[in-house]
Amino acid sequence: MAISVETIAVNRYAPRGSEAVNLYSNGLEGGDHLTIGQLVIAVAMRSAAAYEAQSVTKMNSMAAGTAVLDRAADYMDKVANGTNEWPTIRQFLIDELGVDQNALPADIDTYKKRMEAINAMKVKVDALTQNQQTDMIDMQSLVNRRDTAYSASSNMVRALGKSMHTDANNF
Repeated sequence: MAISVETIAVNRYAPRGSEAVNLYSNGLEGGDHLTIGQLVIAVAMRSAAAYEAQSVTKMNSMAAGTAVLDRAADYMDKVANGTNEWPTIRQFLIDELGVDQNALPADIDTYKKRMEAINAMKVKVDALTQNQQTDMIDMQSLVNRRDTAYSASSNMVRALGKSMHTDANNF
C-alpha cells in the first residue's frame, strides 16, 4: 500500500510546547508548499529535538545530584571516623542537603553524637537517592519519547520514498 501526500490549506501547525512549523517554505525542493508528509516529518523532528533538549537538562540535573550524593557519602565516612572537619561538614548538611541545623549536634566528639549526625544525613541521602531514581525513570521516558519521534520521522521518510518509487514505476 502506497502512501500518497498532498498539499493542505492550513498554514501553521505546532506540537504542544514547540514553535510552529510553516507549511509555506521556500527552502524545499520542487515547490513552495510543504506536503502533509513533509509536515509530519518536520513536526516529528522538532518533537525529537525538544525531547533531546529536555534529556540533556535532566542529565545535567542528575549529574549534579550524583555529585552531592558522592560528597555526602564521603562526609558520612568522615563523620563515622570522627573527623575534625565537622564544622565544614555540618554547614554542607545544612546548606546543600537541607538538614535542619537543630537536628545536628554542635560537635561529634562522642559516638552518640556521631550517630545522631549520621542518622540525620541518612534521612536526606535516602530522599535524594529516591529523587535520583525518579529522575532516572523520567529520563528513560524522555529517551523513549525521543526515540519514538525519530522512528516516526524515519518511518515517514521511508514510506514517502516507497510511495515516490511506486508512483515513478506507474508512469
